Amino acid sequence: MKKYGTIIALGLAILFGVVAVILVNKWLSAQNPTVAVERSGGSVPLAEIVVAATDLSVGSRLTTENLTLSKWPRANVPKGAFENIADIQDRVTVTKLVAGNPIRDAELAAPGSGAGLVAVIKPGMRAMAIQVNEVTGVGGFILPNTFVDVIAIEGKKTKKAKTLLEKVEVLAIAQETFIEEGKAKVVRTVTLELTPEEARKLTLQTNQAPIRLVLRNPLDEKEVKPKPKVVRRVRRVRPRVYTPPPFEVEIIRGERAPEKYKFKAQP
Repeated sequence: MKKYGTIIALGLAILFGVVAVILVNKWLSAQNPTVAVERSGGSVPLAEIVVAATDLSVGSRLTTENLTLSKWPRANVPKGAFENIADIQDRVTVTKLVAGNPIRDAELAAPGSGAGLVAVIKPGMRAMAIQVNEVTGVGGFILPNTFVDVIAIEGKKTKKAKTLLEKVEVLAIAQETFIEEGKAKVVRTVTLELTPEEARKLTLQTNQAPIRLVLRNPLDEKEVKPKPKVVRRVRRVRPRVYTPPPFEVEIIRGERAPEKYKFKAQP
């Protein structure tokens, strides 16, 4: 009897295990429709789009060597993607691109913008390089695509500091337009993106007095407004002039009535 009981228990365990596998399989199929489509022999509509064949840095020119075509689910094709390599050949990247990622129009400079740094400069803006060192360059943590404030130091005897420019984007350090995040690099020049008026103002300041760069968070939109100058008015107090009171002199002559004379005292 014990022998049959063991066999029956083993059979029930196998049966419950098979039922559990079937139920889990059905639940997973309901959670992931793609798996169900593949198992049923269906196919997902695909499209061929242009992707990066290698990692591309900012300012890279696109060629047939660093581009390739890749199949992508048609329903998930990114907005602005391209289907032909010839459509974007010789255009320049304005952001870092990772191999295998689709190429989008928003990540490319306008056709004919040139290669390198000039392709990164926004319309109406200018690129200006200034000299820095380890201190004014914030220890090498000012990198491309970061933002800085420009502090001007004025005065000969009494030094004063004022914020000359705010939230200026850094285009390049030395001759590099891309550096891995978090890796500091001490350089001698930093290239800033400025408006023509800001470029003139900064040029004038660098020829007059030293400047400092202050690294800021790109999400910080608050403008730094200088504190209003408090003008203290000094009230002039006129000194009081003491005026002695008038005095009276009485003259007595014999039996005559006294004669009184009043005089004003001299200050």
